[in-house]
Amino acid sequence: MRDLFVVSDLHLGEGVGPDEGRLHPLEDFFYDDAFRRFLEFIEKSSVDSTEKPCLILNGDIFDFLTVTSTPGGDYCRRHGIGVTDAEAQYGLDPTPRKSVFKLERIAQGHPVFFKALARLLAAGHDVHILRGNHDLELYFTDVQERLGELLVSSLGGATKETVQERLHIHQWFYLEQGRVYIEHGNQYEASNSIRYPLRPILTVRKSKRKEPVLEYPLGSLFVRHFYNRVHRLNPFSPRVGSFEQYLQFLRQYNLFDLVRVTRTQYPMFIAALKPGGTATGSRSSARQDEAERRHLDALASTTDPPAIFGQVHELRLHPKASSKLHLIREMLRPLVKKFLWTAGGAALALYLWLILFNLIQAPWLFDSVLLKSTLLFLFILLSLGSLVWLANRVTQRLRPPPDPTVDVLAERGARIAQLARVKLVLMGHTHVVDKRQVAGGTATFANSGTWTATPHPWNAILPSVRRMTLLHVVDDQVHLRRWNDDAQRLDGIPLLNTPRERTGTWREAPRPSNRT
Repeated sequence: MRDLFVVSDLHLGEGVGPDEGRLHPLEDFFYDDAFRRFLEFIEKSSVDSTEKPCLILNGDIFDFLTVTSTPGGDYCRRHGIGVTDAEAQYGLDPTPRKSVFKLERIAQGHPVFFKALARLLAAGHDVHILRGNHDLELYFTDVQERLGELLVSSLGGATKETVQERLHIHQWFYLEQGRVYIEHGNQYEASNSIRYPLRPILTVRKSKRKEPVLEYPLGSLFVRHFYNRVHRLNPFSPRVGSFEQYLQFLRQYNLFDLVRVTRTQYPMFIAALKPGGTATGSRSSARQDEAERRHLDALASTTDPPAIFGQVHELRLHPKASSKLHLIREMLRPLVKKFLWTAGGAALALYLWLILFNLIQAPWLFDSVLLKSTLLFLFILLSLGSLVWLANRVTQRLRPPPDPTVDVLAERGARIAQLARVKLVLMGHTHVVDKRQVAGGTATFANSGTWTATPHPWNAILPSVRRMTLLHVVDDQVHLRRWNDDAQRLDGIPLLNTPRERTGTWREAPRPSNRT
């Protein structure tokens, strides 16, 4: 069996600008040369191999959501597209021809990456690309064909025939019978789940639109219409992966900046959820449900086990954006909770403090000046201690709960291992490296993490140990690896056996129980 190198969540954006030679402020992938050396390592390590290793790019490789540049008039005329006022501010809508422009912009900003990928193909290695929620545009045939053309035009030496033979784009998952199942994983997070993964197209379209338009999930709408503008305030801040982390991300910014951005961006974010904008509406369509079922039935004969498409489809979480009321409630809940805890705790503490202070001063209770002074002194000490304790408790209560997505993916991975009858289930999406035994120890679930900078407790110990991570599949075993660019080798990744390690949040491990 050939080795598999699984990488996910690179998030290539606009890269280096064509004119000024500066990186785009929304860029998150700064490792083009390191990735080129990683691919060269794969080539060199397989010179004597009978089967060349395979590279699997498991979703969110190209970040179409952060491409906000728009084409000039000549380009628009040649390709028959127009740019609206909203698109000039937020980036082009996800239609086939406009998505091609975004891909071209990504390739223009990352020539080293595309050249290295073309060279790997020319060296005889297969490359499989799985669609994620940030590169949903890979659904379009126009985008797939243009990606092949860009690789052929790169200086890596890949011919058109080589690209057609060795470049494979998957709309859902990669499956090797009895061995490994690979999926990006966004379907198991409600804020990034796609209603109809086999045809993620708006069912309601404005009359002026002549092309299909992608139906973005909630997380994508949030990135495009809100998060991108906030991220410009501090381009050096690390990217976050889930909708819950987006809310946590906002805590680090100046309140007045957030108010200003919210005032200008939030209305557009809500407007984007209107039927016909970039979301379908609050209810599923019976016609689309039937079309999706026919797609699943048609695919039943293409895999073993034959029902795997339909069974995995049932495991997805219902998209959050399907209900505007639920969406607004989810967004406002952390803010309301923070306000109520802060205001309520402060008001109660002040009220009790005033009662005790007045009791000590009451002449009918204490008539000794020395006794009153002593009590006031002790009361002040007690007040200071209480303030410290209260601040600590409020901080703990306001701390966001562990992101459940990490554990949800592992739970779904266990069920997929049984449904697909495989020993390995591999995912990405969360940006959190993970490996655990599932399905009663009969299978292994692993997450490849990301190459980009992400907030993680390990940064305080080994700052680079959660960056440039990947999965290396050898036979029926998967190994967590990190590309050490300085040493030009693959290193192991340390894991801690605590809940905090699995979720990426600081949480004390539960004490063992004495019960049998």
